[in-house]
Amino acid sequence: MNELLYIDSALDRAAKRRFEHLGHADIVIGLPTYKNTRTIAHVLNALAAGVVEHFPDKRAHIVVADGGSTDDTLAIAGGVALPPAVTLSTLQYQGLTGKGSAIRAIMEAAAMLTASACAVVDADVRSINPTWIERLVGPILAGEAEYVSPIYTRDRHEVTINDMIAYPFTRMLYGVDLRQPLGSEIAMSPRAWQTFLDKDVWETDVARFGIHMWMVTLAINSGWRLYQAPLGTKTHDYKDPTVGFEPKFMQVTGTLFRLMSFYRRVWPDVKGAYRVPVWGSLTQLPPEPIPTTRQTLWDGFLKGLKRYRRNLSAILSEEQQAVVAELSTSDQPRFPPDAWARIVMDFAVVYNRGEGDPDKVALSLLPLYYARKASLLQELEGQPWTAVEEAIARQADMFLTNKPYLYQRWSSYMPWQSAIG
Repeated sequence: MNELLYIDSALDRAAKRRFEHLGHADIVIGLPTYKNTRTIAHVLNALAAGVVEHFPDKRAHIVVADGGSTDDTLAIAGGVALPPAVTLSTLQYQGLTGKGSAIRAIMEAAAMLTASACAVVDADVRSINPTWIERLVGPILAGEAEYVSPIYTRDRHEVTINDMIAYPFTRMLYGVDLRQPLGSEIAMSPRAWQTFLDKDVWETDVARFGIHMWMVTLAINSGWRLYQAPLGTKTHDYKDPTVGFEPKFMQVTGTLFRLMSFYRRVWPDVKGAYRVPVWGSLTQLPPEPIPTTRQTLWDGFLKGLKRYRRNLSAILSEEQQAVVAELSTSDQPRFPPDAWARIVMDFAVVYNRGEGDPDKVALSLLPLYYARKASLLQELEGQPWTAVEEAIARQADMFLTNKPYLYQRWSSYMPWQSAIG
């Protein structure tokens, strides 16, 4: 398939005919998949059990939207015995390869099935249980929300862009304290998914890993009713945090920064942040531990520092360059949260108002992100898991405190003279 061609639907003709014949489902649950043989059956069983337990009078349809798995993911999914009230479709989506295209296919299926609620859940999560589906679609079916985002704990060694960039930056920009803006487990009303489908973004990074950042930002700025679904803890299969991470990082941060320009008349006037309500009781569970990642992250920082040295000198203010220089030579590196906030702001400004390649600007932030995460892990060593959330909250407050710095740089920025390379 030529990925440069415009694709007007993520569903092929066969999938559309299938959904036309199915008729109606009250709840559509989507699973974007790619080589998930180890977890797909467990996830399907947990979702089906949740529907039967919490919504016994509803019909549910699960859509497995696959990205071209070469293993037995689809065969295993199709072989899971589901209760009568839960049916299943498996398909390969059309369009750019990525999670966003999979979610587009799921939303199109929800529209064709005239569903009342649509949820999306990761197919590789091991910690899912039947309560997840009630927490996600409950606010939608009750007419209390148009968009539901998850809230959960993860191990401190999980390398998530959410904690150090997406969460504090979104909270600071738009004044909405939504703990997991990049959380993969979401739910939507028909109004929400139809709005998403009508947007002309499906040939951009939104069709890949930019999808959740885009959806959350649009939901916030559309004034929709939001809820958070407390899901306890979330655990994936462990992976090396730096292998294959570059495209995801670039697409997520690029989408975040690009939307900042789109809503440039909104965010300068936002001062504080309100907490999005939680559906049900919020019980923070200790996450399942995973292997330490600190040294891997620090090695990634030092390697990336050499690769992007020229870009960093063009992007960062002199004060922030000094912070990075001190980090690179210190035996006990400490990355202050206020410095990190201003550094991300420097990158956001240059991404939008500079003259170089925006993608290279976003990628140049990655090694500094590794350093901030490694510094945080060192700071929290030996402390209880609850200290992680406290540190993330302090980091988010530091973004809000430094918002005048962002506005000043945005208003007075003069493009660099040498191109980003």
